[in-house]
Amino acid sequence: MNKSLSILCVLCFISFLSKAQEDKVYLNPKIEALWKSSDELKTPESVYYCKKLKTIFVSNINGNPQEKDNNGFISKLTPDGNIVKLEWVKGLHAPKGMGIYKDRLFVTDIDRIAEIDIESGQIIKFYNVPDAKFLNDIVIDQSGGIYISDMQTNVIYKLYNGVVKKWLSSKSIVGPNGLCILKEFLLIGTKEKIVKVDLQKMTLSDYILDTGGIDGIICFDYNKLIYSDWNGNIYLASLGKETIKLLDTTPLKINAADLGFDYEKKILFVPTFYDNRVMAYKIKL
Repeated sequence: MNKSLSILCVLCFISFLSKAQEDKVYLNPKIEALWKSSDELKTPESVYYCKKLKTIFVSNINGNPQEKDNNGFISKLTPDGNIVKLEWVKGLHAPKGMGIYKDRLFVTDIDRIAEIDIESGQIIKFYNVPDAKFLNDIVIDQSGGIYISDMQTNVIYKLYNGVVKKWLSSKSIVGPNGLCILKEFLLIGTKEKIVKVDLQKMTLSDYILDTGGIDGIICFDYNKLIYSDWNGNIYLASLGKETIKLLDTTPLKINAADLGFDYEKKILFVPTFYDNRVMAYKIKL
C-alpha cells in the first residue's frame, strides 16, 4: 500500500470513528445545534450573554478550578461564536460565574468577586470573601443585589452596596452551584436537587427533587428551567411536568458547565470546560 493510500485510509477511519461517536450524542428534537466556537478557549466555565452589547462573555479558568495562579481570563465573543478578544480581561485566578449590573461585570474568583468596568475592560475592584472556599455562580436582582454560591461551604453570599455578607446557610443546600431568579424566588441548584428561597421572607423549600448534581440553571418564561449537570447532560423542567432531557454529550466527554442564554431568541450557550469551546443551541418550544 502506498503512503498516500495509507494516509487516506487512516483519515477515513478517523472520520468513521467521529461519526460513530456523534451518533451516540443525544439531541432532543426540541433543540437544534447552531454553532461551536473554536477551541482557543481555556477551560471555559461560564457564559453570560448581554443583549444590549450583543456580546457573549466567557470565563476561562485556564487550569485548576481551585488554584490561585493568576492565569484566568474573560473572553468576548460575537453572538455567532466568533472570538473578538480571547484575553479581554486578565489578572484572575479561576473565574467562574458572571452577572452584569448597569455597566459592570461581576465575576466569582475562588474567594473573591471581581468588579469589571465593561467599557474599559479594567478590573475596578476585588471584593474579598474571607470564609469562602469555592465561589461559583452569580445572579443579580433588579435592585443590584448580587447573590453568590459557595460550593464547598454550603453558603449563599450577597454583595450589595459594596458590602459582602453571608446571606443564607442551610443543611438543605449541599454543594450549591447554579443560581437563577424566578419571580420572587432565588433558585439554587445543589448536589441533588433544586431549592427555592423567597427573597423577601427568606423561607426555603424544595422545588425539584432528584436532579443529580447541578451546574448551570436558566430561568425563563415564568415557570421553565434549563439546567446542566457538568458531565454533559442538559434538562428542561417545568413545575408539575415531567423533566425532559435536551442534550447528552457525555459519550464525547464534552462537559456542560454554567449556561448562558439569549432570552429573546431562546438560544442556549454551553461552555464545554475541558473541550475548550462554547456551543450554541436553539430551543424550540
